[in-house]
Amino acid sequence: MGFLSLLGGVLLVFVATGSSVPQTRSSIVGGENASKGSWPWMAYLMISNSSITWLCGGSIINENWVLTAAHCVDPEDNVIAEQSYVHLGVHSMLELNDPDVVVRTMSNIVVHPEYESLSWGVLNDIALVKLNHSACLSHLIMPVQLPGPEDIWNHESECWLTGWGDIDIGEPLSGREILQQVKVPLIRQCACLEAYPLLNSGMICAGFWEGGKDTCQGDSGGPLVCLSGGRFIQVGVTSFGNGCALEGFPGVYARVVRYMDFILESINPNIETFSLGN
Repeated sequence: MGFLSLLGGVLLVFVATGSSVPQTRSSIVGGENASKGSWPWMAYLMISNSSITWLCGGSIINENWVLTAAHCVDPEDNVIAEQSYVHLGVHSMLELNDPDVVVRTMSNIVVHPEYESLSWGVLNDIALVKLNHSACLSHLIMPVQLPGPEDIWNHESECWLTGWGDIDIGEPLSGREILQQVKVPLIRQCACLEAYPLLNSGMICAGFWEGGKDTCQGDSGGPLVCLSGGRFIQVGVTSFGNGCALEGFPGVYARVVRYMDFILESINPNIETFSLGN
């Protein structure tokens, strides 16, 4: 079953192609405007098949590859790579034609081989998108740091979410539609099991038990980053949740450190891979 048929708890936004309905572009729940260039790894994905286009987030990890959620590019949804676009260096959704914005199509999509969408959530929700041409890096377009053996993070770390998704279920942000940011804590795995009993080691939770701040529809695939040693590293990929910013239901993210072998093997099959235990 393709993920387009499982819309309940995921964080996609859809656009009817060939329609006069305006594209839904909005923001994280409880967030604030980000300064231009403050999150230079953010990617804005417009993904298409033969009938519709949907929106997701992502993070650039080098000049050729973007990390996103597998459910954004589910193979059963028949994504047409050459008609799907990655925008880098975006600040406002109203400025996609800005000279600072780099636009590429997708030349390859690599979905985790054990990705699976289920009624309660998504397993191994991680994928990589290769750009059709390398992106020129600048102060507005820079790769996010991925976890290394020296990195440490926990529920006391400073962590942030970014994206252009809804401010609430079905409630887009109008106006300038600037990239949104929100600071959230990581949640201990044992505690998050109370909200999601089938949570596994490939997932990590972040948010507030009282609700009010969260990712929402349109934020799928975007990064959860935390400070480690004075720099931000990508700890999670926005995956799923029960509603948006509901009390008792934080967001769930693919735990990047558990997928480092998959990432490194995908972007460079000849590289020696490693496993981390954080």
